[in-house]
Amino acid sequence: MAALPADDADLENAFTPDDYDDVALDDGTRVAQTATDEYSAFLFKDKHTEDAAINVTWNGQSDLAPSVSTVYLQIYNRITPTWETLDSDDTTAADTDFDLEGQVVANLDQYFDDDFWIACRIFQEAAI
Repeated sequence: MAALPADDADLENAFTPDDYDDVALDDGTRVAQTATDEYSAFLFKDKHTEDAAINVTWNGQSDLAPSVSTVYLQIYNRITPTWETLDSDDTTAADTDFDLEGQVVANLDQYFDDDFWIACRIFQEAAI
């Protein structure tokens, strides 16, 4: 994508049912995405069913080293409305697994839609 979406409505690369199966476990199975002179981004949503902290964990890798172009984990705040950075990596080498994690413990209702879905994204600028 040429620019990052301002909200959580733009899903440029929809997952297939097999893609969802591939990313359900942290087992090294990947869903590949390519980006040239643009952003590489995954938008994912999850239904939050408890009145407790929102915990987000992502495991992956990039063939463009985060040490060259930072990878970000963000959550969408529906009240402000902005993407808020939960974590980032700017040290990992290319083609190396790394984790991004974040937690929201206050004002949880700012992150839910009317059906209790939260939206998060992972992104990296492909052009530097």
